[in-house]
Amino acid sequence: MPELGVSEFSTIVVASGKPKQTKIRNLSKRGPYAHYKDYYLQLRTAIKHLFTKKRHISYLYEVCRKQKDSRKKVNFELIANNFRDWQSGKRITAYTPPRDYYTYSQTSINCNPELHVVLNGKPRLVKLHFNGSEKMTQERANIICSLTEEAIGGHEFEYSVLDLTTGKEFFFNGDYEKTFVRINKEIKSLEEFWKK
Repeated sequence: MPELGVSEFSTIVVASGKPKQTKIRNLSKRGPYAHYKDYYLQLRTAIKHLFTKKRHISYLYEVCRKQKDSRKKVNFELIANNFRDWQSGKRITAYTPPRDYYTYSQTSINCNPELHVVLNGKPRLVKLHFNGSEKMTQERANIICSLTEEAIGGHEFEYSVLDLTTGKEFFFNGDYEKTFVRINKEIKSLEEFWKK
């Protein structure tokens, strides 16, 4: 049974031809999650701790400064700057975000927003996007937001994807039913290729 993260799945949906097949093949052969291979883990955790542990924004920059690899340090600082700009001037209350799976056929998609914030009295679940080499687009954000809403089932939330490589925040802006027809079709196609 394929098990994917919601961001991974969105990259498959928007890909086509050989790149799509290569992504599916690579995901089907990968091992279990290994935190030590997670390039952005320290920064992702630090962003969460800004709210859950009531840390100051300077904490993000401490994490950046501690990076020994100069390229990683630059990447982390860009993300920290974009996050600082996004949260600047906002009154934010935060909670532990809910997470759940969207399951269709034999595939399970992990929908795990990193932030559950209340902005101007409105609760929002935010998926953070860190990877500049896998560009975030409105099409991908529509897949992520709709799957997260369907999995978590909370209509009281706004759902968004915050691209920390550009500072842009995406909200769903498509046809919900058509999006799910496409998602379920992609899952069926993925399962066929997964078995090969």
